[in-house]
Amino acid sequence: MEKAVKTILLAMIPSILAIFLLIEYFPYTGLGRILSIPITLFFNIIILLISLLITRKIKSKVYKSFYWITVISISVLVAIIMHPQENSPSVLSQIRELIFPHTFK
Repeated sequence: MEKAVKTILLAMIPSILAIFLLIEYFPYTGLGRILSIPITLFFNIIILLISLLITRKIKSKVYKSFYWITVISISVLVAIIMHPQENSPSVLSQIRELIFPHTFK
């Protein structure tokens, strides 16, 4: 049980870091942030708990590593998608425009 809690906490670090960075760089959320942060954390905990149950059945450490990298990437993506923006386009649209400024017009 203690190992499972440590695994969940370690897997939550990238998602929590993403939430802090989103708050810092995309602050125009209005009151939506009050609801979106707890809901995002709840979804990420559910995703990680399900992943913990699935990885217990996987024997290969290589497959477990790839699985956890994928799951942690998905949890960060969930944090980005669920971050609200009041007047601006979504966070994903803003990031896409920053990375590829002349491609999407």
